[in-house]
Amino acid sequence: MKTSQLKSNRRSFLQRSAAVSAGLCSFSPAISYAGPAAVSPEARPVTPNCKGTLPNGKIGKVTLSRLISGGNLLSGWCHQRDLLFVRNLASAYLTEQKQFDTLQMLEEWGVNAIVIDMMQQEILNKYRQSRGSKMQAIVSVREDWGSWDTGNWDNLKTQIQAAMQKGADLLYLHGGYSDRLVQANKPANLDVMAKAIQFIREQGMVAGIGAHELEVLKTCDKRGVTPDYYVKTFHHDKYWSATPRERRKPFTVDGPRSLDHNEFHDNIFCLDPEGTIQFMDEKSIPWIAFKVLAAGAISPLSGFKYAFENGADFVAVGMFDFEVNEDIGALKKTLNGLQRERPWC
Repeated sequence: MKTSQLKSNRRSFLQRSAAVSAGLCSFSPAISYAGPAAVSPEARPVTPNCKGTLPNGKIGKVTLSRLISGGNLLSGWCHQRDLLFVRNLASAYLTEQKQFDTLQMLEEWGVNAIVIDMMQQEILNKYRQSRGSKMQAIVSVREDWGSWDTGNWDNLKTQIQAAMQKGADLLYLHGGYSDRLVQANKPANLDVMAKAIQFIREQGMVAGIGAHELEVLKTCDKRGVTPDYYVKTFHHDKYWSATPRERRKPFTVDGPRSLDHNEFHDNIFCLDPEGTIQFMDEKSIPWIAFKVLAAGAISPLSGFKYAFENGADFVAVGMFDFEVNEDIGALKKTLNGLQRERPWC
């Protein structure tokens, strides 16, 4: 290759690189992948909504953006189906600086809340303090991991109090925890859930119930355990790895993984989307839908459209920094032309 050609190619490459770098700082719904966000050597204070705003709603007195961040960002936890390296890759990629930079990016685009576990509160609090953040914490509470399905009220009460002390803005019963309490089919477990809802309210906060299994919400409803909001998995099943409908079994989400392709293997999170739609249609209670992209198997446009058209009030989505632009664009496009029958709650 001639020297002139080398110079021309190098100049073109630099021009393209500069254009991509510039694109990272501006919103473009046509860009689905713009590479990881640039990281500044010296972190600057966050300025919420400086890049744009998002539609919002309320749960109690708390105003939330319709798009909420998932807590995967702070834990490194990723559903990986049978790709064994994914979780380690996420843990290695999500350094503290990457976590903080991504949270800042989300907040500057108008995302004002994140769904997290109690163990992640300290990380979020450190981000809040170091960047002057106003990111709100929607915290799932449960008993200790070692005994988290025993229905021990004293244990659960202690965890709720700890979450409040660490600055939770909203509290709800962890989805996996609720699943296990209801699956055990012990009346005392429902009493514990009712006590938790009442106790949280007595502290001046609204109280939610999380679940993967629709039967959790139905059972609570029958027993008069009524939350102020729901946090429920919800997605369609139009993707390759979804468990065939005739092979779906109650309470298998987050359960043992089978090597049989027709059984659960970390691959489906809402076993009955139609039943979930019907249940929510009859309730005037705010609903945060999570796992709306089936842990990466569904595109944002498809997942958001399905969730919001079928009644979800908010969607909680785990996002890497290089997914934020696409997800923000998909949310705005979805809500701009939205047709839904269930009123916003």
